Amino acid sequence: MRVDKLGTVISFFIAVGAAACSDDETPGPTPTPDSGRMDDGAADAPQGDMRPCEGSTITKGSFMLTHDGNTYSYIVHVPMSYDGTKRTPLVLNWHGANSTGLEEQLYTGTSGLADEEGFIVVYPSSPDKSWNAGSCCSMVVDGGNTSRDDVGFARALVGEITKTACIDEKRIYSMGMSNGGFMTHRLACDAADLFAAAESVSGQMPVANCQPARAMPVIQFHGTADATIAYDKPGFSAEGATVPEMMKNWATRNGCTNGPDTTFQMGVVTCQTWSQCNAGALVTFCSEEGVGHCWPGAGFCPGGLTTTSDISATRDGWAFLKKFVLP
Repeated sequence: MRVDKLGTVISFFIAVGAAACSDDETPGPTPTPDSGRMDDGAADAPQGDMRPCEGSTITKGSFMLTHDGNTYSYIVHVPMSYDGTKRTPLVLNWHGANSTGLEEQLYTGTSGLADEEGFIVVYPSSPDKSWNAGSCCSMVVDGGNTSRDDVGFARALVGEITKTACIDEKRIYSMGMSNGGFMTHRLACDAADLFAAAESVSGQMPVANCQPARAMPVIQFHGTADATIAYDKPGFSAEGATVPEMMKNWATRNGCTNGPDTTFQMGVVTCQTWSQCNAGALVTFCSEEGVGHCWPGAGFCPGGLTTTSDISATRDGWAFLKKFVLP
């Protein structure tokens, strides 16, 4: 059984686009214009680490990293404004099952936004095209490794990037699609000391007993017609929750006492936010009526599934993430 068909379909998109773009140069689809529409009631976060850097040597391109006996590849995109002296946010963007970091870069268009907003984005690739996030999805991908320490790899990857880049370690974020969304929830549970906030697209909770070290800001995008990772069934959820229940559980976990309040509505998209949470965290859940297993705002969906441009998981997701810094 294969959870994601993203890799198969996006391969055609890569074949068309890669002829003109190298792996480390490809920005992906241009994000939709900044709408400023989502109002979750939180003020923009203050700057994190203000200390200057010296001797930053990071370059964009494709690299390899071995962790715990497993070799991973990853693509680094450095914004054009980066000069190596100013502390810069870092985003890890996790691909879905049967996909790759390059396909995630092309599909989500996060590199183009990184150039606009001035953050470094890294696209990891799994050794077997799946992340061992917990309940999904290594066990359902041919050749998947259910014992591999991918959370440890995430920590090692951040450590590798911070060796050579001027990273603001209070502003490190995770986002991901499908199996990458599961991975993001796993990191929100098990690496809340490292990641300031998390964004999942079409993911579910992969661990049965999530106990983050701190209140964790989380945003979720999910189509109600998603036939791969079901919206209204527990599916691969380790806590046995539907997607709406999962987000309510995040609000409870974070001690939120207000909401959910509708903070955005356009077309088929409705976003609800729980607020007044511990340590200033927020929990936002964006439902896309009739939308399939897609990245909202990407402009197309592999397999011809119904998608939406009423919201952008890239741009509006980043608008949520950047509000938060580690304490």
